[in-house]
Parts: sequence; structure tokens; C-alpha cells
Amino acid sequence: MLEDVIRQELDQNNIPQTIKIATLMGDREFRWDKAIYMPAGLSGFADNNIFALANFPSEISNCFKLLQCLTDPELAFIVAPYNMESGILAAEDIDPAITIHNIAPENLAIVLIVTLQKPDGDDAIEMTVNLRAPILIDTARQTAFQIHLKKPQYDYRHPLSA
Repeated sequence: MLEDVIRQELDQNNIPQTIKIATLMGDREFRWDKAIYMPAGLSGFADNNIFALANFPSEISNCFKLLQCLTDPELAFIVAPYNMESGILAAEDIDPAITIHNIAPENLAIVLIVTLQKPDGDDAIEMTVNLRAPILIDTARQTAFQIHLKKPQYDYRHPLSA
């Protein structure tokens, strides 16, 4: 397992096992052996390949997570775990990518990047998710891949229900 290989490498070379980063939620400590490797990075951030997921403090929200780049502390995204049973993403559209990346169904997690916007003249904050470019995570191998769905039914700014 990737986690064991990383832990062994860290131990053998006396490399720090954690990294402390000043995140959107304050200082957080991340374990290198829990990192998620994204071989192709994210759209627009191809050179950033090592990320970690962090929970928001419970008083903020447990519906969202922070996708934090471990090699560039300034790069982080709010993500929403995708509910597979919602059916918003059609299986026939994501199954080819799952097969190509050899992700077993029991190891699949999907997150969607969240955008926060404040419309002009409005105090409310509008939250949307990017359905066009979901992130597939292989939880067993700790790898992730952002895929790009071509169908127009998948909106870049799909509103989150209140």
C-alpha cells in the first residue's frame, strides 16, 4: 500500500512525517503518509500534485472539506463530497474514467470543487459546485484524478440547495 511505502521512506531517511500549513482554517498539521497524489494535478494547476483533505471545524460545517496542496500552502480548494446515490452524475459518464484509472468501486470517492460568490448588492453568499470536472479519489491507493465531462448538462456552477 502506498501509505506503507511512504511511511517506510520517511522513517529510513529521517524525513519529517508531518507538515504544518497555515490554511484557510488556521494552522493545520498534515501527515505525509495520508497525502493524495494527483499525477496530472488539477486544471490550471498541473504542477501541484500532492494534496490532503481536511475537515472543517464542526462549528463551520461538516458538509465540506478542504483540499489543501501540501507543496504550495497558498493553494487550497473547498470541496463537497459527492453523494453517489444522488444520480446527478450519470454512471455511464464517469464509469470510463473509473475503469481507465482502475479504481475499485469500494475505493471510490468523488469530490466537487465549490465556488463561493457574493452577487452584487446582495448580502447572501451563493455556493455552486463544478459538475463538469469532478475529482475521483482512489482511497486505497491515495491517488486522485480530475476528469472533464463534455456534456452540457454538467454545469460549471451548479447551485447548491439551501
